[in-house]
Amino acid sequence: MSRKSSSLDLTATLRQVRDPVVKVECRACGRSGSFDQAAVVKKHGAAITFSRLRRMAAMGCERLVSEDGERCGTRFPCLD
Repeated sequence: MSRKSSSLDLTATLRQVRDPVVKVECRACGRSGSFDQAAVVKKHGAAITFSRLRRMAAMGCERLVSEDGERCGTRFPCLD
């Protein structure tokens, strides 16, 4: 399966996405939520990466750090 050349990855920054609300979901455990982009930019700056946002969203999840390695399914639909 190939990805579109215009699709973003977790190294993308929040400034690269124009959606006012950034949705986040976990395929592994079914949790979902969203970030208000303006509030995140105000607190962390527009250069925050989706990798860092992913870790923030998954904080407290046992799957993020386990003996078997990372099994977290947290993703951002806007990056697809």
